[in-house]
Amino acid sequence: MMDMLVQLADNVWIFPRDADPVRAQTQPNVGIITTEKHTILVDAGNSPRHARRIMIALDDIQAPAVYNIIYTHTHWDHVFGAMVFGAPTVAHEIGQRQLAEMATRPWGNNYVQEEILRTPAREQSLRAMMRAMEEWRNFRIVQPELVLTKNMTMYIDDVTFEIEHVGGRHAPDSIVVRLPQSRVMFLGDCFYPPPLHLRNPDDTYDFAMMRSLIRDDVDVYVDGHNDPVSREVFTQIATSETLPNDTV
Repeated sequence: MMDMLVQLADNVWIFPRDADPVRAQTQPNVGIITTEKHTILVDAGNSPRHARRIMIALDDIQAPAVYNIIYTHTHWDHVFGAMVFGAPTVAHEIGQRQLAEMATRPWGNNYVQEEILRTPAREQSLRAMMRAMEEWRNFRIVQPELVLTKNMTMYIDDVTFEIEHVGGRHAPDSIVVRLPQSRVMFLGDCFYPPPLHLRNPDDTYDFAMMRSLIRDDVDVYVDGHNDPVSREVFTQIATSETLPNDTV
């Protein structure tokens, strides 16, 4: 079955997270924004295989070549596909340091198996990584060429990208990306609880952060591993501090 993009606004789509709630935890939404001459991605997919599926979907809509990739944060499932696109990447300075360290590791199934033995609490995520990566030959982690400390505004053709560092317990380098013309905000995993191996049983969403992101000029909110929601739904979740039943 052909992978189908989900359109959110004029020239704004997502390559949607996996429909299976288990696989969706490590195959996130990838944002796609097109201009007359360029395509900009928000995150890069969890592997070269995932990224190649995204490339095929871009061809289906005759999207221009990928010009930039904005990393919402540098967890593997959001960045491991970047090498396929051959485009400069954007990240927060904390993420830049993390990616530089990640790039020194001898990535491969043997190394990942050693990491499982060394840190058993990470086994679920690391085994998901091995499933996503069909093979490691020639794999490389793409380092950011554009780095922000707090805020950055990018103007690409007629589209404005407002990028803001928000941090959070899930990943200290988390940023959000707002598209003023389209009234869409990409959130990555910024308000999620800590990663599984660091999570306590009572950890939940950072509802205070969610409330800080509510804006009258945003109509659609896109986080990393759930379906996009309207401002009304996002506000209801944030203010009621109650997770929907289908939350990933």
